[in-house]
Parts: sequence; structure tokens; C-alpha cells
Amino acid sequence: CDSDVLDVRAHKLSSRINESMLKQRIITALVLGPLVIWSVLSFPHPAIAIEMAVILCIGAWEWARLSGITSQIGRVGFALFNGGVFAGIAVLMHYDQSFLIPALYLAGIFWLFAFVMVIYFNREKITPLNNTSSLIKIFTLIFGSGILAGSFLSIVALHRDASYGSIYILALLILIWAADSCAYFAGKAFGKHKLAVNVSPGKSWEGVIGGLAGTIIAAYLFSLYLDISATNILKFIFIALITIGFSIVGDLTESLFKRRAGIKDSSQILPGHGGIMDRIDSLVAAAPIFILGLIILGVK
Repeated sequence: CDSDVLDVRAHKLSSRINESMLKQRIITALVLGPLVIWSVLSFPHPAIAIEMAVILCIGAWEWARLSGITSQIGRVGFALFNGGVFAGIAVLMHYDQSFLIPALYLAGIFWLFAFVMVIYFNREKITPLNNTSSLIKIFTLIFGSGILAGSFLSIVALHRDASYGSIYILALLILIWAADSCAYFAGKAFGKHKLAVNVSPGKSWEGVIGGLAGTIIAAYLFSLYLDISATNILKFIFIALITIGFSIVGDLTESLFKRRAGIKDSSQILPGHGGIMDRIDSLVAAAPIFILGLIILGVK
């Protein structure tokens, strides 16, 4: 019948679109991945701070859109404001690092709040806000600034600390990439039980389990590479698991705000990937948890 023919054509078209997007994602990843690794391992500390500030300023520009700011002037203004915050953090860290631990705890509190928020909004179907109130815009902007500032502080502090440095930033990135890849394939192969159906329908508990399994393997191998003492290997694996748990929260949090804003991607800057925030939402949440865990548990 005609309806069956249309369904077959629609399925074929959908498959072609998915294949095209997957190719774009792979090409983009193959280009950006080595550049990111090279910059992390090669750039001096000031250059890392500038690189992170630029990336997060673009993220802030995208976040303004999630907040309901539609004008380019408003979005650019929010990005510049956050750039000023990043510069202030960098200067303060240069002269006095006594604020670091309290600030990291504050970043952790932000993400605990985000975790509760995801659970709350996942109770029922999320509908886009047609007219975002000023109060919601202000809250979303403040929340966005908080998580972006926490991420900047964490990565810059991790790179600056002589006990950790660039190799630990690379470890964090590899943990996230390994978890994402394993979660993707496990979800595709076995995903039946939805993780947060109203926030991010594509994620499953099977994917989470696969991601955590990949995290354990990656963390163990990297702990050997980092020559972490035997007594600290289990601590490092524990930190990695908690870090990836919060990286999932970061992913779900951005998905929540995108659904409230009624948009699919934060922008179209990265072909096949969407926007900067679509790629760093996990990192933004994971970074403060990672360094906080390393410091608290004394893993070096």
C-alpha cells in the first residue's frame, strides 16, 4: 500500500541522514581530537588559560540562547561578561590560590543542584517555553556562568598544579571519551531501559553501565601510565567513576535546558556535532569533580 511505501522511503531517508551525520561527526572528531591533545600537551600555562577562555566564551554565547536571549548583542554581551569572569579568575589564581578549594566545593554544589533538577524535571514530559520570563532567564544565565566559571577554574588549576599538570587534563579527556564511546555502543546494542526519558530519550541504563565499564578500564590503564602508587589506583578508579557519573549529569543538564528552549543543538559551529556546549557539556561538569576528588583523596 501507499503508506507502506512512504514508510520505507522515510526510513531510507532517515538512515541516509544518520549516516551523513555520523560521517560528519567522525571527520570533525578526527580533525579536532589531535588538535586538542596537541594543545593540552604542548601549550604553556597562559596559552591553556586563553584557549579555555575562548572555548568557554563560545559556550557562553550558546548558553545565552538556551536562556532565551535571542539577540546577538545580548548573547555576545553575555559571552564577554564571562570572558571578564575568566580573566578575573586567572589573575586571582596568579596572586592567591586560597580561594581554590572553596570555589571547587561551590562548583560541586552547582552540579549537585543540577542533578536534583534533572530528576525533578524528568518526572513528566518537558514542553518548550514559548515566552521565557525574566526570572527564568536570569536564573539560567547565573547558572550558566557558574558552571562555566567552575570548569575554567578547574582545568586551569589542574594544569597549573605541579602535582598534576597537562597529563591529568589528558587523562580527564580520555576518561570522558572512553566513557562516551562505550556508552554509545552499549546503548546501541543493548539499550532498552531509558535513563531519563523526558530529558534525553536516547540515553539508557545499559549505555551508562557500558560507559562505566569503559571508565574502569581506561582509569586503570591510565593509572599505570601515570605511575600512580598501588594504594592509590583504586582511589583513582573511584574518582574516575564519580567524575563520569557527573559528566552524565552535565550532558543531561544541557539536554534539559535545550528542551526547555525548544532547540536541538546549542549551535551549528561543529559539523555533525552541533555546538561547543554539545561537545563540552560532559567536560564542564566532570572537571571540578575530577580535581576535587584528586585533592580530597590525595591521589598524585
